[in-house]
Amino acid sequence: MKNSFYNPGENRIPALFRIIGFVFLFLFFTGIPTLIPFPLAVYITQSLLALILFYGFFRYVDKRHWQYSGLIINKTWLKECAVGIMIAAATMGLIFLTQWQTGTLEITGYGWERSFEQGWLMAFVFFSVRMISVGFYEELMTRGYLIPNITEGFTLGKITPQKATIIAITVSSALFGIMHAGNPNASVTAVINIFLAGVMLAVPFVLTGRLALSIGIHFSWNFFQAGIFGFRVSGLEVRSSLIQIQQGGSDWWTGGAFGPEAGVIGILGILLILATTLLYLKWSGKKLEFSDQFKSTFQTLNAPHSSE
Repeated sequence: MKNSFYNPGENRIPALFRIIGFVFLFLFFTGIPTLIPFPLAVYITQSLLALILFYGFFRYVDKRHWQYSGLIINKTWLKECAVGIMIAAATMGLIFLTQWQTGTLEITGYGWERSFEQGWLMAFVFFSVRMISVGFYEELMTRGYLIPNITEGFTLGKITPQKATIIAITVSSALFGIMHAGNPNASVTAVINIFLAGVMLAVPFVLTGRLALSIGIHFSWNFFQAGIFGFRVSGLEVRSSLIQIQQGGSDWWTGGAFGPEAGVIGILGILLILATTLLYLKWSGKKLEFSDQFKSTFQTLNAPHSSE
C-alpha cells in the first residue's frame, strides 16, 4: 500500500483508507435504521443503505467496474443462490436430526403454541426478513467489499494476487469472528468456529466472483438454525422458531447456549457445506480456481469482459 492518503497513479485512495472508511460508514448507516420503531422497516432499510454504500464505494471510491461486484443478477446467480440455500438447509437439518436422534435435544413444542403480541406468524415473518437482510449486508461487507480490497492491499512485491487473496480470506474471516465475540454466551471456540464459517463463505465468492452462494448459504444457515429448528443463532434466542427445543448434551459437542456454531457439530456442518459447495461447482463445470478479479491487478479489472 502507498504511504500517501491519495495515489495519483491509480487516481484513488489506497486500500487501507478505503477499507477504514467503508467499515466506519457501514457500521454507521446500518445502525441508523435501528431507531425506526417498525422492525420490518429496520431490516429492509439496513439492506438498502448497505447496498447504496457498497455501490458508491465500489464504483466511485474503489473505481471498479460493476461487473466485478459479485451482484450481477442473472440466471446463474439466482441458481447459485438457490443451491446455497438448499445446501445450508440440508446441513442444518442433518445437525438437528443428529442431535434429536442422539438425545442431545428435546422437542418441547411448536412456534404457534406460544403467545405473541403480534401473533406467531408475524414474528416468524419478521425474523425471516431479518435473516435475509443480515445474510445480504454482512456478505456485502465481509466478503464483497473487504476481500477484494484486502487482496489489493497485500498484492505487493512477490505477493501475487492469488497469495494476497488467501491473506484476504484469512483477515476478513478473522474480522467476521471478532464481530460475533460480543454476542451472548460467546466463547473462544465460538469465535474460532465463526472464523471457519467466514472461510467457508469466502471460498465460493473467490472461485465464482459471485456472492450468490455466499448470500444463500449465510441466510439459510441462520434461518433454518434458529427460525425452523429452534437453535440459538450466534448466541441469540429466537422465540418464534417453528420447532421449540430444549438443548442438552455436552457443550463441546452441541455448542450449548451459543448454538451449534460453538460446538464440534457446528464445525462438521461448516466443513460439510464447504465440501458440498465445491462438489456442486465442479459438477456444474466450474474450474476450482480463483475468478478473474482475484487473478488480476486493479488496472486489468478496469477493462471488463464478458462474464460466465
